[in-house]
Amino acid sequence: MGRPPLPVGTYGEIKTKWDGSRGMASCQFRDLDGKVRKVRAWAQSPSKAANKLRERLRDRKISMGELSAESKVVDVAERWLSEFRDMVDAGKRSGTSYDTYEHRWRTLVKPRVVGLSVMELTTGRVDKIIQDIDGEYSASTARTCRAVVSGICGLAVRHGALSVNPVREARPVENGKRKKRPRALTVEEAIKIFETADGDEVARRHDLPDIMRYFAGTGTRTGETLAIRWETIDFDEKIAWVESNAIRSKLTGRTVNDGKTNNAERGIPMADWLVEMLLDRRARVAAMVGVEPEEMCGWVFPSTTGTLRENSNMRRDWRAFRDRHKIGDWFTPRTFRRTVATVLTDELPAREAADILGHSRVSQTTDTYVGRNLVSRHAAAVLNALGKTAEKRQDDQ
Repeated sequence: MGRPPLPVGTYGEIKTKWDGSRGMASCQFRDLDGKVRKVRAWAQSPSKAANKLRERLRDRKISMGELSAESKVVDVAERWLSEFRDMVDAGKRSGTSYDTYEHRWRTLVKPRVVGLSVMELTTGRVDKIIQDIDGEYSASTARTCRAVVSGICGLAVRHGALSVNPVREARPVENGKRKKRPRALTVEEAIKIFETADGDEVARRHDLPDIMRYFAGTGTRTGETLAIRWETIDFDEKIAWVESNAIRSKLTGRTVNDGKTNNAERGIPMADWLVEMLLDRRARVAAMVGVEPEEMCGWVFPSTTGTLRENSNMRRDWRAFRDRHKIGDWFTPRTFRRTVATVLTDELPAREAADILGHSRVSQTTDTYVGRNLVSRHAAAVLNALGKTAEKRQDDQ
């Protein structure tokens, strides 16, 4: 006689093991539809992973209850977050997005709705919550909180607990002050920073001179830069193929995904100076490990142990470099991305520049990344044609 199935809403034995450097716990859970699904959690050790999994199972069980207008907002939110976690596990959502939403819910939204039922989430009350957050924090934070509340209310609508989503009619969040221009570097500023990094022994030990030049030559995101592999660089065609993005989240730990948008996977044509820098780097690394340069594989900018470098570690080294040389906090890895966007849009059609940067929308490139602090002579050259008309008029007179 076969083993009887798990009752709906229950789970089987929790199993733990080491998954690389992290602990992992897993078990089988029987959902409301009768299907048995594997649920997993990761943490610093197997025992911590097991505790984390038990919390997820508790939330999952709560989320299986029927929703009504009297349901507590906090219970609906846990159900929404549980569904979001499932989508992360299925590869349909990013773990970093879950981290952001969960943090905003726990720290900003939950304290404002902790005693409310779903039917008490009126448009007026939602509007006040979002506007209060906007006034106390920032427009960006308020928009994220608005997305959280909209997701929670959307779930309530789908299950009949609400007839309409009250967030739809709430006032949009607008910037209260003029948006700062993106800060880009001039060519002279970039060269000076390269020279400063070249002369900094600590920066050289952390690979910052080469990483900075790669940023400046490609305009790639931090995660894309750390995820680049020797196998994806075509030295013959002088193209760096961007195929992945290194991220870390609470749910998935350190992972490499396919990128932020459909345009994230792309080929970036490399300037000759960047090709020479990478060839020199490859030759140096190959000599250290005792292989031919053409046989090199793996991460181009690995950690000190040869593994995938952590974004946070690279940013820590970057901040330390910035502090040592009294460079303002405006100088981040994204500064080079803005610089590349500015240079490209001055010389190329905006759509072509957006494709190189991996943006799905041209406006993302022109509005967010282009630093217009740099004065171009192109406009003056075009306007010279008007001067010829003025000269002719003077001659006629």
